[in-house]
Amino acid sequence: MKKFKFRLEPLLRLKEHNEKEKQKTFGLAAHKVAHQEDFLHQLSRDRVETQLGQRGHLSGRIDTGRLLIYSRYLGKLKKNELTGREILKAFITDRERKRDELIEATKQKKIFEKLKERRRLAFLHGVEMLTQKEQDDIAAKLFLAKKSSRG
Repeated sequence: MKKFKFRLEPLLRLKEHNEKEKQKTFGLAAHKVAHQEDFLHQLSRDRVETQLGQRGHLSGRIDTGRLLIYSRYLGKLKKNELTGREILKAFITDRERKRDELIEATKQKKIFEKLKERRRLAFLHGVEMLTQKEQDDIAAKLFLAKKSSRG
């Protein structure tokens, strides 16, 4: 019996490889987003800790030099947070674009997988029809042979 061979198999493998590459790039983009979110959370924690430290120094004699240091540091944290949020927006946009590319690559691969399955089923149906035809021919020959041996 002839074995099924999908002649577009190299193209299917290419589509699978493309999908894997898109998965990797999407994973990296998602990792960047998660890392940036962690960075922003850390900035937020630093800001809260600094504010608590500043409040602790306000109970008693006020040191203007220390307050100035706290103020500058809080300003720096706020600037870093604003910049970080802009970077996060860019990373999220990039992640969503890569997600769309991954979805498209997956669709393309599935198209070829479905085509392969349809062609495999058509091949099996053809083999089944051929086998049935051969069995019918054998049955007809046996019937003719029996009929001629009787008569």
